[in-house]
Amino acid sequence: MKVKLIFPILLLTVAAFWTSCNDDDPEPSKGKYDTGVFVVNEGPFGGSGSITWYNPDTDQTETDIFANNNNGALLGQFVQSLTFYNDKAYIVVNSANRIVVVDANTFQFLDTIVGFILPRFMLVTADNTAWVSQWGEAGLNGSIAKVDLNTNTIIKTVPLGRGPEKMFRDGNTLYVPNSGGFGVDSTVSLFNLTTELEQSRQTVAGKNPCCVASLFGDPWVLCKGNFADPLPTGYVVNLNNGVFNTTFPYGDDLLTASDNTLRWAGGGSVWKNNGGQITGFISQNAYGLGYNSSTNQLYCADPRDFSANGQVVIYSLDGTKTDSFPVGVAPGEVVFK
Repeated sequence: MKVKLIFPILLLTVAAFWTSCNDDDPEPSKGKYDTGVFVVNEGPFGGSGSITWYNPDTDQTETDIFANNNNGALLGQFVQSLTFYNDKAYIVVNSANRIVVVDANTFQFLDTIVGFILPRFMLVTADNTAWVSQWGEAGLNGSIAKVDLNTNTIIKTVPLGRGPEKMFRDGNTLYVPNSGGFGVDSTVSLFNLTTELEQSRQTVAGKNPCCVASLFGDPWVLCKGNFADPLPTGYVVNLNNGVFNTTFPYGDDLLTASDNTLRWAGGGSVWKNNGGQITGFISQNAYGLGYNSSTNQLYCADPRDFSANGQVVIYSLDGTKTDSFPVGVAPGEVVFK
């Protein structure tokens, strides 16, 4: 018996056991895209949109990860939004009237969900169940579609206002801003997830509400204004008490940061509302905004002229520029994974 080997073997066994049980160890990578920042590029008129991936740790950027992992295949015109769920990614392609399903970690094609009419945003509300906002025929007959993610089929459609946009969930209620589509609307639909019916439709002060966020328990909506007006004006409205501010031009995105401050883009600036005081604190054109909660940074998607490739510019919350990276044409939604 080789007694000298017993103690080293015991140490190795204990070390292996400790390593396997240590919750602090990072999970093994599932694929190249299992973490990072994803930018949805709508793409040019007559062309195809794309998804850009950015790794902030290495500063690595890949501008069209769907084409790169699917033999050059194109997503279609006006890629609108991206949702991750259960190791899958759901890419909403507006003008192609479909959702492209890919592996979330490799972006290899899996399936297509069809039957939409100008879809916009997807929100998962239960196990393998999601709702998708869509503008409908002529961009005026809005609705939300219930999708079974087990079968990738639409199982129900509920009519709402014109141009239902990015949905916000608060418990059992979906706030669905009706952005006007190709027309004008000034309402937010409150949709009951239990009855699957529109329980009310609330009129707001501004035109074309596009997104909702929560601040101190109150839902706030950004009304981006009607671009056809001589002086398009954006509003931020508290849906509970009707309080609103009108001191900024045409707006386009809204979010809530960790310091309980609303921030949005409009008129070539990024604005914030802190305690009722509105200020433009970043001079930056932004077609979309993203907030990275792990680094307390704002990601501003700059479309430039909407025909050449854009860029995303990164700022700290005090408005200091910290970095930037190139993206595709007409970047909008920024998603963190």
